[in-house]
Amino acid sequence: MRAMKPDAAVGNIVPASYRPDIDGIRAIAILTVVAFHAFPDYFPGGFVGVDVFFVISGFLISGIIFDGLERGEFSFVRFYSHRIKRIFPALILTLVACFALGWFLLLPDELKQLGKHIAAGAGFAQNFVLWSEAGYFDNQSALKPLLHLWSLSIEEQFYIFYPLLMVVVWRLRFNALAVILVLTVISFSLNVRDVAAAPTETFFFPQSRGWELMVGAILAYLTTFKRNTVNALLSVWPQRTKVVCANVMSAFGLALIGSVAFSLVKSEHFPGWLALLPVVGAALMIAAGPNTLINRYVIGNRAMVFVGLISYPLYLWHWPLLSFPHIIDAGEPAIEVRVGAVALSFFLAWLTYRLIERPIRFGSSKSSLAQLGLVFSLAVVGIVGYVTFAKNGLEFRQAAIINSANKFDYPFIHTCQYSTGLAPNRDGCGADRLPTTPPNVVLIGDSVSNAYSEVMNEYVRRTGDVSYYQFGRGLCPMLLDYGPSYCREITDFAKRYIAETPSVDTVVLPSNWPLYAKGLDWAKGLANLKGEYKETPESFYQSFARTVDYYQKLGKKVVVFLTPPSGIDPRSCTLRVFKFTKKNLCDSNVWVAKEIDGEYRSRLLPYLTTHNVEVFDPFKIMCGDVKCKTTDGDKILWADSGHMSRAGSQFLVREGFSDLQSIFGKKKIAGPPPGTKPLATAN
Repeated sequence: MRAMKPDAAVGNIVPASYRPDIDGIRAIAILTVVAFHAFPDYFPGGFVGVDVFFVISGFLISGIIFDGLERGEFSFVRFYSHRIKRIFPALILTLVACFALGWFLLLPDELKQLGKHIAAGAGFAQNFVLWSEAGYFDNQSALKPLLHLWSLSIEEQFYIFYPLLMVVVWRLRFNALAVILVLTVISFSLNVRDVAAAPTETFFFPQSRGWELMVGAILAYLTTFKRNTVNALLSVWPQRTKVVCANVMSAFGLALIGSVAFSLVKSEHFPGWLALLPVVGAALMIAAGPNTLINRYVIGNRAMVFVGLISYPLYLWHWPLLSFPHIIDAGEPAIEVRVGAVALSFFLAWLTYRLIERPIRFGSSKSSLAQLGLVFSLAVVGIVGYVTFAKNGLEFRQAAIINSANKFDYPFIHTCQYSTGLAPNRDGCGADRLPTTPPNVVLIGDSVSNAYSEVMNEYVRRTGDVSYYQFGRGLCPMLLDYGPSYCREITDFAKRYIAETPSVDTVVLPSNWPLYAKGLDWAKGLANLKGEYKETPESFYQSFARTVDYYQKLGKKVVVFLTPPSGIDPRSCTLRVFKFTKKNLCDSNVWVAKEIDGEYRSRLLPYLTTHNVEVFDPFKIMCGDVKCKTTDGDKILWADSGHMSRAGSQFLVREGFSDLQSIFGKKKIAGPPPGTKPLATAN
C-alpha cells in the first residue's frame, strides 16, 4: 500500500511500499495483549492492544483499497484472495490444534463449548456467540480457548461490507472522506451511547467498534489522496518545527497507549470514551511517520519488527496456550506455567510464520484452486466444531469416560422438567405452566433454589409427604419489590399464585443470600441486562423482612434454606489425562466458605428465630472444623463453585433427612410472636 518512505523527511507524507515502524506498532499491540492475558495484575489494560490492531488494520487495508481505486485496478477477487491467504492458514492450524487438545483433555461440556467456538471462529461470528453467552451461567473467559477470535470476527465482518461501500462511493463520485467521517461519527456515537446501558453488545458488536478501523481509514485516505495538500499545508512550517511536532506526536501516542495498558481495568466501561486513548495513540504514531526517534529506533528496530511480523500467529496461539492450563487445573496457572505458555506461543508463532504463513502469502502459487482449498478446509473445521457441539462434546472419548459419573449438570435441567413438565429456559423455570396437581409447598428463589428443588424431588421420592412447585430464575431471590424488572415480574407471578392457591401452606425461600446481603449490581452480574440496577445490603434486608411478613400474613408457613458452603471449583476434583500441577485442589477450606458467607447469618438467624421461621442449614451437614465436603465417594457434590449438582442435592437429603422431616412434618406456623423486632433493627 502507499505509506511513508523510510528516508522521507520527518513531517512530510510521501508514498512508499513498506514502513517497518508499523510492524513495530503491531508489536506494541500484541505485546500488550499477551502481557494482559498472562500477567493481568501488571498490565490490567493490556486488552487495548486490540484497539491498536484495529487502527493499524484500517490504515493498511484501506490503503490497499484506495491505491487500487486510484489506479483503476481494484478487484474484489484479488482483495478477498489476499484476505484468505493472510487469515485462513494460521487460523485453520490453530482451530485444528485446539480441537486436538480438547479431544484428549476436555470433559464433554468443555469440548461441547469448544466445538461451538470452533464453528463460530471458522464462520467469523465468535463475537456474536460470546455476546449470546454472556450472563450469570456463562463460563468465565479464561475457560474459553478461542475467546480472542472475537476481534478477528469484527475485522472480517467489517471487510465484508467496507470495500463494497468504498467502490460504490468511488464510482458515484461521492466524497469518500466525508462518508468515512460520517460513519466514524455514527459508530463512535453508538459506542458512547450504549457502553453503560449495553456494555456487552458495545464491546462485541461491529457497529460500535467500526469507528476504530475507520480512524485508520481516514489516515490511509489522507496518505493516498491528500498527501500533496497536507504537505503543502505543512510547508509553511520550518523543517525543525515539523521534526519536533512529529516526534512529539509519536511520543505522545506511545504514552497514550502505555497509560491505558498499565492503568485501565476491565470493570471500567469500555470501549466508550476511554477507547479514544489507544485509538488516538495509534493514529498519532502512524501519522508521525517512520523517521521520528521512537518510530525509527525504538519500535522500528529489528526485534520489534520481528515481533510485529509474527503478531498474527502469536495472537492466535498465545490465548489457547494460557487457557487450556486454566481449564485443566481449575484455576489460574502457576507463574512458571504462564511464562512457559508465552514462550511456547512465540516459538509456535515463528514456526507458523516461517513454514505456513510466508510460503502461502508470498509463494509462487497463486492458484484459485489453492485458495478454494483453504476455504474448503476452514469450512470442514467449522463443521467438525458444530458436530462436536451438537453431539454434546463426544462423550465416547477417554477423557469423557473416566469422568462419566460427573457431568456437572445444573439441577434445574431436571427440576424444571419434574415440576412443570417443560424443558427449562436459559436460567429459569416455573412461569411457563402451572402444575396440574395443587402443591402444598412452593419454592421461590434464584439458581441456588434449583439445587434445593432437587432436594425436594429426592425428599418426595423418599416420603411422599409433600407436593411442591418451584418458581426460579437466575440472580433473582424472589423477594418482594427487589431487583430489576425481569426479577420483579416472576416474583409478582409467584406471589399471586401463592395467594390464590389455597393448597399452598408452606413457602420456601432458598437463594444465594450472601450475594444479596453484600449488595448487588445486576449490570455486572448479567452482562446482557439493559441498563443498570443496584440494591444495597440494607434494601436486601428490608425486602427479606417484607417478604416473610407478607407470606406469614397470608397464613403460610415460611421456611428459609440457607446457602450451601461454596468456594471450591469442582473441576479440580476431576480425573484428567494430564495436569499441570500435582497439588490436591479438591479440599474445600471451611474458612473460605465462611468468608464467602460473610455476615449474613449473624444478622439473619436472630430475626428468623424470633419470627418463627424454620431454617434448613446445609453448612452443618457439609462442613467440619477444617474442611467442607466436595465429594461423596466418586460423586462430586457441586456443578460449579456456586451451585450444587444433583449428587450434592441427594447428599443433602440423605444426611439432612431428619432436619427436612422436622420442617415439613410440622403444622404451619402462621406468624411471629407479638412484640418481635423487624429485621431492619434486629441484630
